[in-house]
Amino acid sequence: MFAIESALLGLAAAPLDILLQIPEQALYRKATAPRLPLLFVCGAARTGTTLVEQVLIRFLPVAFMNNLTAVFPRAPLTANRIFRPGHTGGQTVYHSYYGKTVGFSAPNDGLHVWDRWLGKDRTRICTSLTLKEQDDMRRFFGAMEQLFGKPILAKNNSLSACASLVAEIFDQAFFICMTRDPIYLAQSQLQARLDIHGREDIPYGLPRPDESGPGGRDVIEHICRQILFHERMIREQQRLIGPQRFWVIEYEAFCHNPSDLVRKVAEEALRQPCPAEAMRLPPFEASTRVRIEPERFRQIADTMARLARQQ
Repeated sequence: MFAIESALLGLAAAPLDILLQIPEQALYRKATAPRLPLLFVCGAARTGTTLVEQVLIRFLPVAFMNNLTAVFPRAPLTANRIFRPGHTGGQTVYHSYYGKTVGFSAPNDGLHVWDRWLGKDRTRICTSLTLKEQDDMRRFFGAMEQLFGKPILAKNNSLSACASLVAEIFDQAFFICMTRDPIYLAQSQLQARLDIHGREDIPYGLPRPDESGPGGRDVIEHICRQILFHERMIREQQRLIGPQRFWVIEYEAFCHNPSDLVRKVAEEALRQPCPAEAMRLPPFEASTRVRIEPERFRQIADTMARLARQQ
């Protein structure tokens, strides 16, 4: 309901958003490249990226894109400077619905901003950035850093397939790429297809380039091939960027001990002590229950094993 209300508010606020582009562009023109660390959370859909983002925001002094930016996609920084929604850093409840959070101060993927550089077709992998797009990205995050005076944390799942393009622009960028047990990930993506699209044969999240349309009758194989494709892309991005800046984090390990990741980000990326409160963070449930018909779950396991052997 909040997402629907925000969309309607965005339509009503469009004239103001257009007007605010004038001071927004002035911010970009005056901005220098960011100097503080940049943290980018990525990974295939349904790997826990939203939870990781929420936890890091809760315990670390970072700035992030919030739901207000979705109401003002043309002038997100100016809107935040004017309306100043309250910060959610003190929250202890971690809740989202397929990446959607509640409240204008709560985190948002900022896809409307990323579309400026990665393209509006979110089913395609960005393979290059023009010099202008690189400069625009540099100026946006520079202006954002100057507005909030903090390191920036941003989430975009598709960066797991094109993070190297961003790494070339920002030497101080770190990428936190989430993975998950492929069998349970396939189960979750199957449910997401039904919940979001209302049908099983349309991919949820970034699809394989050769399978962006409906997947035909063999839905399970379609999903498993999509997941294995993401695993290959993640390995390639880590090879291009290096493991020092591209961290592959298992969802199950994070849920078992979330403090480990908070400490790693604080000490290795932000170069500051980990907050003592974060070290007492309790574990999360890792969602490893069978939630579909047992026969379909067995089909997922068998298909994943067969495709993995063929690689």
